[in-house]
Amino acid sequence: MVTPSTRPSHDLLTEKGVIIKQGKGLTRVALVYPNTYKTGMSNLGFQRVYHLINQEPDIACERVFLPNLRQKKNAVVSCETRQSLHHFDIILFSISFENDYIHLVDILRQAGIPPRSSDRNHLHPLVAAGGVACFLNPEPIAPFMDFFLLGEAECLVNEFFSLFHQYPHRTDLLAILETDLPGAYVPARHPPFSKKKIPVRFLENLDHIQTHTCVLTSHTAFKDKFLVEILKGCPHGCRFCTAGFIYRPPRIYPKENVLKAMDKASGNTRKIGLVSSAILDHPDIADICEYGTDHGFSLSFSSLRADKLDDPMIDLLHRSKVKTATIAPEAGSERMRRVINKKMTEPDIFLAVEKLVAKDILNLRLYFMIGLPFETDDDVRAIVNLTREIKERFLTVSRKQKRMGTITLSINAFIPKPATPFQWAALTDDATLKRRIGIIGQGLKKTPNVIVNLPSVKTAKISALLSLGDQNTADVIETACDHGWAYAFRHHMDDCRRIIYTPKPIPAVSGIADTDPCPALPSLPWDFLDSGISKKFLAAEWHRAAKEKQSPACPMIDCRRCRICINENALK
Repeated sequence: MVTPSTRPSHDLLTEKGVIIKQGKGLTRVALVYPNTYKTGMSNLGFQRVYHLINQEPDIACERVFLPNLRQKKNAVVSCETRQSLHHFDIILFSISFENDYIHLVDILRQAGIPPRSSDRNHLHPLVAAGGVACFLNPEPIAPFMDFFLLGEAECLVNEFFSLFHQYPHRTDLLAILETDLPGAYVPARHPPFSKKKIPVRFLENLDHIQTHTCVLTSHTAFKDKFLVEILKGCPHGCRFCTAGFIYRPPRIYPKENVLKAMDKASGNTRKIGLVSSAILDHPDIADICEYGTDHGFSLSFSSLRADKLDDPMIDLLHRSKVKTATIAPEAGSERMRRVINKKMTEPDIFLAVEKLVAKDILNLRLYFMIGLPFETDDDVRAIVNLTREIKERFLTVSRKQKRMGTITLSINAFIPKPATPFQWAALTDDATLKRRIGIIGQGLKKTPNVIVNLPSVKTAKISALLSLGDQNTADVIETACDHGWAYAFRHHMDDCRRIIYTPKPIPAVSGIADTDPCPALPSLPWDFLDSGISKKFLAAEWHRAAKEKQSPACPMIDCRRCRICINENALK
């Protein structure tokens, strides 16, 4: 029983759906999200893993988060029973964003556990990690991990715990994971840049899956909102975006599964958030929205494509009580949208804005990137010009409504991501990035009804290092924990410059047969991972970007373009 004297500061008693197991003989797992409670509990993947592990009858999975800065240094304890990490058999980090890597080291240190795997022994809990950041590139934190589980948890949880119970000794378990569990990566048994491929595991379909909020709380970024995932991946293939490549082909949750998940919100909340990188590509999105509004739910959406916002859909948004719509043009010029394969035109954007505001959806969020490959200052000025034009149309329709909303611009620095066509790019240099931030900041300075959120050059450098790094990056992370990022960048200057600012050689694929291997080039740190997608396809997409050529969307059925649908190891 949880009492006021044992509950954590976020107040466990206000949560709905928490699972607490007690008794002898249970395997105890600490599921750690290396950020705050508010951030971690807003993450649907983290909640899904918590639910899946607790489905195992002989396993008690408890949540752990980065302590609030106001708390004592030793306050790394589980939410459910307030136990220290030392009391668990396994510490499993769920990592969605590489910028949280540094928190991983902080958490282990605060718990009195050596961060390096080589410094731990059988007296310590096993330390492992999973999550999308890991199956893009686990190498920056590989020296800290005993093992990784790479891929979707539904493919791995049961198989892992079956082996865990069969092999109680640490050394035996790690040996058998390396050989007998596809998707398990044991860094100590797998040298850097090894030619041996490790598959990233994905479900073939989502026919029997529901992914939704499991623990409802008001202490998240989505206060008392029940999140439901409706589609995994994105068919459109924007060349900077991991969702369009690592999750190929996109997989759709059947409408019946989505509606059953929505029903679970009844009695707990009237707010539902539909989650996907491509909400409007679900073939039954209209029926799903109709169901939500007919049952009295207020719906929200993660992002909307302007080119897919037709009149019936906007009517549904209005009926769903949507107050803010998010559109991501990503680039200001038509040229750059061709480069990044964002098939969205200015007429699409303007028409969507006018229709949304006319339906009393008065607040807009616009997402743009700067520092993209092949970008010029003129392309950045185009963001300013496009925003001004959007604002004029926004104001014209708002005046007719006699109500005025706000346009919020979120500008992000492009970070090269593994497993995308732009994985060979370097981060834009500091001076250029600062200049382009200034172009937008000055161009939209004091513009009424427009809020501009600009990126940090320092944060971009950290993100690029952690996204593209190799095992040497672990040294930088530890130094940053001890002395801060500025010192770490100076102390490891050569490594950091190599990783962040040096473009990688790009394979020349012209004239190569579809079945031929990609030409040999220096390996990338994550090349040992096999997510099923052809490296040659990614290189071909880079070259199409250089020529400002767009590519068709993934048809979500068998084809041969990226090779994933004919890779028998990709989906299982």
